[in-house]
Amino acid sequence: MKEEVQNPAFAYIAGRIDKMLVPTLLYILANEPAHGYGLIQMVNESGFSEIEADPATIYRNLRRMEEDGLVISQWETENNGPARRAYQLSREGHQALDYCVQLINDKVIRMQAFLEQYQREVKKIE
Repeated sequence: MKEEVQNPAFAYIAGRIDKMLVPTLLYILANEPAHGYGLIQMVNESGFSEIEADPATIYRNLRRMEEDGLVISQWETENNGPARRAYQLSREGHQALDYCVQLINDKVIRMQAFLEQYQREVKKIE
């Protein structure tokens, strides 16, 4: 991975990459802006995240991602219903998604190497 000055959020992401919630949110928002309720549904339907996305968890992560500059939000008041906050990825958010992809790819390579070595060495003993 490139050695460059990164947003401190990247360390936060790296420490939680296994849960896949932040990468999933970044991925969904890279495709199109979304509201919190829609994000909850999309995360749960994606099958990417290890955890069930409840509203508190999603909104806590969105708030953190916004504080870290990964997402931008704005209130939409155009409809007759209550105002809703729409989230979209920032430029830094796109970089964070690329970082997630690198982390996941590195993890997949290590896991594949483990599985291959297991198949060669441990399974042949049995």
